[in-house]
Amino acid sequence: MKEIRVGIIGTGVISNQHMQRYQSIPNVKIVAACDINKPRLEAWGAKYNVTDLYTDFREMLKRDDIDSVDVCLHNNLHLPMAYEVMKSGKNCYSEKPMAGSYADAKRLYDASKTFGKELSIHLDFMFFRQSRMAKKMIEDGELGNIYHARSVGLRRRGRPGLDMPLSREFILSDWAGHGALYDMGVYHISQLLYIMGLPKLERVSGQVYQEIDYKGRPASEAGMSVEEMGVGFAKYEGNITFDIIETWAIHMDELGPGFIVGSKGGLKFTQDPGFMGRPATPSLKFFTTKGGDDIDIDLKLGSNAMGAMSDPMEHYYANEQEHWIGYLAGELPERIDTAQVALQTMLVSEGIFLSGKLGREVTAEEIAALSVSNAMRTQDTEWGRFEYTF
Repeated sequence: MKEIRVGIIGTGVISNQHMQRYQSIPNVKIVAACDINKPRLEAWGAKYNVTDLYTDFREMLKRDDIDSVDVCLHNNLHLPMAYEVMKSGKNCYSEKPMAGSYADAKRLYDASKTFGKELSIHLDFMFFRQSRMAKKMIEDGELGNIYHARSVGLRRRGRPGLDMPLSREFILSDWAGHGALYDMGVYHISQLLYIMGLPKLERVSGQVYQEIDYKGRPASEAGMSVEEMGVGFAKYEGNITFDIIETWAIHMDELGPGFIVGSKGGLKFTQDPGFMGRPATPSLKFFTTKGGDDIDIDLKLGSNAMGAMSDPMEHYYANEQEHWIGYLAGELPERIDTAQVALQTMLVSEGIFLSGKLGREVTAEEIAALSVSNAMRTQDTEWGRFEYTF
């Protein structure tokens, strides 16, 4: 099996999740890493036994022995850095969201075509067995005509950098672009769009909010400049409607699950909470009728060990990184286009932001026309100024 040599840009919190995945894939070798924070970079290198370390991404990208570069940076650096990666002739795997705005995401998607390089966005929920089973059921007609879906994400009080001990860049618009919808909302929205076959967006109405105090004062006074909650209602081609709510902070204990409903049946996206050390597992509940009776079926999704034994390609769908590496190594003839799903996720999210700003419904065409870039164009560091030329 061909060895895939990977470089990583950004050695913060999320890079550790990526590394744990890479370490479980036998034909991956992490050959280099880059970060402007030298102490953090050196600690990361020691932890993962990576010795080729760079504070200047441009030096790392000069190497000709890297097959893929993993971008683990904040949202408004995704376009400039991923663009530089592909411009250097390397394939790019980037953290979500695709960028800090739809305009930036579209520029990145187009760049992958211009440079002829592969681009994948980390949308892990698409690779849950829950997602794959739901997609197959819809394709097989078990739900009939799909007409409505709901995307839900709830944190009661979980604003990163305020309520949670994470980087404050999550709550700063200059770095993040937006908040809850870009943090976890992209996972939930992209999952359902993928399952439904990526229908074409027609129009969106929505609003974002920052209402919950932090230690007795407005969160804005604590430096938060992004939304803690986004709510939207979208209309798609084929008379499909899609309502969205994603929150980092709300005075409520539950909002209900996500679901997709059709003329013959419906799917509720649930999660087994785990027990006695067993990890939580995403699962499905199927609702239909038979012979005049209402039928509810819990679809328990285990490890699918038997499926893996009967299909040697099964493990390439276990998570997106394994899928990505399998494709680059030539083991998969084709791959799921996560960048296209990510782009459409950005389109509906941008629609929510624009609708709230303009105070009216917006069409897909208006979203594309009115979206503006949030991406960073210069970055001053201890090691010099980086100027991005996308």
